[in-house]
Amino acid sequence: MTASGYRNALAALVWVICTACAAAEQGPVPATLKVGLQNVIAPFVMPGQQTGLLVDVLRAAFATQHIAADFSYLPNVRFEQQLREGKVDVSTLAKPEYKHKGFLSHWPVTHFHNMAITVRSRIPALHHLDDLKAYRVTAFGNARKVLGREYDAAMAKNPEYREPATMPSASLILNRTDVIISQRDIFLYYLSQQMPEARSREGELAFHDIIGPGNLYWLSFRSEQQRDAFERGIAELYASGEIDQIIARYQKEFGTTRDFFLPLDCQFRPAQAPKACKDIARRQ
Repeated sequence: MTASGYRNALAALVWVICTACAAAEQGPVPATLKVGLQNVIAPFVMPGQQTGLLVDVLRAAFATQHIAADFSYLPNVRFEQQLREGKVDVSTLAKPEYKHKGFLSHWPVTHFHNMAITVRSRIPALHHLDDLKAYRVTAFGNARKVLGREYDAAMAKNPEYREPATMPSASLILNRTDVIISQRDIFLYYLSQQMPEARSREGELAFHDIIGPGNLYWLSFRSEQQRDAFERGIAELYASGEIDQIIARYQKEFGTTRDFFLPLDCQFRPAQAPKACKDIARRQ
């Protein structure tokens, strides 16, 4: 392990010790927590297999605290309602500005950096959202609500814009759409499932960073004790290196990057991406 690696592990261990001391003064956390997850963001969540990068990391983090996780797969619009009604203990799709916040994690946990994806030979360059008005555009569900007013305005008058329930990545290769709006890892996962032979054609694609900064999401809990248990668990995963082992499995099988957990890397290993971490700190 390098010197910086030792420092990162030590910092994570200090977090574990400090939060454990605070936990000693709080009440017990239930043996099982009900966790609400989005249902169409593979490879981060794969409901049919009860797995996914986010699922595996959450399960491992809670397991370090001797807590089991029971996962529920929900459409985006139901997260706040389910948490408010006590049908889930944990929402994985929370932000400080949401009306029913519960007890937010002290830092964002996940990061969705959406791109405009094209076949390079057809559309080699995109410079601004307004460029999309001239093309057939396919985006993930609720993209116009999630991606901000400028994106919404740009797409409002595009008759060739659609938001299907499942990301049809193969439609880009098959020339059934001109542009797909998606997080890179999600797009490539669905492409590999829908058209396995296209995996080797990733070099033919262009990823245009014109959508704006990625969306940051916090976790929201029904109690402080639940939140603190989760944060101790995540700190232990970083201290032990288990989170790296989990991510490596998905990198090997699906080519998944660490970008989804950039906020966690910034919390526990900020030296890995100082520029990106500075931006995330500014946006919190």
